[in-house]
Amino acid sequence: MVDDVAAEVRRLRSEEQLSVPQIRARTGLGRNRVHELLRGVPPPDWTRRPNARDDLRAEAEALRAEGRTVPEIATHLGVSKSTAHTWVAHIPLPLDGPAAERRRAHAHQMNEARWARYEKDREAARVDVRERAAEVVGVLSERDLLLLGAAIYWCEGTKSKPWRRDDRLQFVNTDPGLLSIFLAFLAA
Repeated sequence: MVDDVAAEVRRLRSEEQLSVPQIRARTGLGRNRVHELLRGVPPPDWTRRPNARDDLRAEAEALRAEGRTVPEIATHLGVSKSTAHTWVAHIPLPLDGPAAERRRAHAHQMNEARWARYEKDREAARVDVRERAAEVVGVLSERDLLLLGAAIYWCEGTKSKPWRRDDRLQFVNTDPGLLSIFLAFLAA
């Protein structure tokens, strides 16, 4: 269904040469959705203003093809971000290459900066919860370990079935803490 809508929107743009408002009127879709579906499809020539700065537009498209972002293009050309976006919205950013790597590195740096101040508090809270839980549980007896190990295997291990006989023990959880408890159960 979604592919049919996307194909129809692209057909209206490429074959019938309709503008975004015309496509919206025909399909009933919102402006952002139409722009999203038209990503990579250039606008028809008739929608461009006759007095547009075609040389700057061409340079903006070339910069976008190199992997430059809209703010970089706007700064480089001395135009507003909205103008730069209008000129290059149909050209997707490359997913690989040095520019894409810079964008990913910048996003990672911004994410780290955003969450770094909370990380110490979260880690302190985790340690506190672990310590309180260890105090509540205390030392496990052999019976406790037997019951705990059996429950873990019941939840996380594979079992032999009448239609699939298997005499091997398989444990399907990769959590290190759970694995250490299960190994202690096996050793007991």
